[in-house]
Amino acid sequence: MDYQAWGQAREIIADAANKAGIRNPFRFQGQYQDEESGLHYNRHRYYDPEIGRFISRDPIGLMGDLNTHSYAPNPIEWVDPSGLSKKKGAQATSVAGSGANSCSCKCLNRREALNKAKDLAGIPRSQQPTSQWQVGDDVTKQGFKNYKYATNPTHHGRFYEYVDARGHKKVVVEHTNDSNEKGPYHAHAGKAKGDDPRNYDFRTSPYQKINAPKTNDHHIYYGCKNAN
Repeated sequence: MDYQAWGQAREIIADAANKAGIRNPFRFQGQYQDEESGLHYNRHRYYDPEIGRFISRDPIGLMGDLNTHSYAPNPIEWVDPSGLSKKKGAQATSVAGSGANSCSCKCLNRREALNKAKDLAGIPRSQQPTSQWQVGDDVTKQGFKNYKYATNPTHHGRFYEYVDARGHKKVVVEHTNDSNEKGPYHAHAGKAKGDDPRNYDFRTSPYQKINAPKTNDHHIYYGCKNAN
């Protein structure tokens, strides 16, 4: 496949491939083409190769770039595969920022972060939750069975309850609105604070956070911000 500068497949090459029955939906820097819209999927948002810009604002706001719709300074040396923060090609693991807020680390996606939280909780990665609920500030959902209303944005997210091999309840938490210099998205694992881990109610009682042994921190950041 041959491409124009900002990732658009050259029309002659694309037409020839279609006539030959060859379909390749992957584009210049790993994006996945949506045939119906002609846009390229970058995990967190869609990119328009004709104008070289994203069609929606950056989910992490100004932490990705001052221009919330920009892709990268140039498509040869820079990439933005996740749709969050641009990176130089040879530095695909570095995160935008400077000083104390910058880091060079592996970029976790959401699934990887949740799997790491499961590992800390002693839950097999393939195991399904016995219960799950959401915490947010949508007043129209107050009173719903699996929705807990909270005005504090640091509490917002999704909660997944599991039972480990000993019959103890564990919880994997995905916080989606806890903004700080490392980003709003992170996961962590929790266990019962009380004396009866088999009958503990995580919906009404606080959980005890489980720290990662290597970092002594319970946060598992994802979305190209920090990977503990």
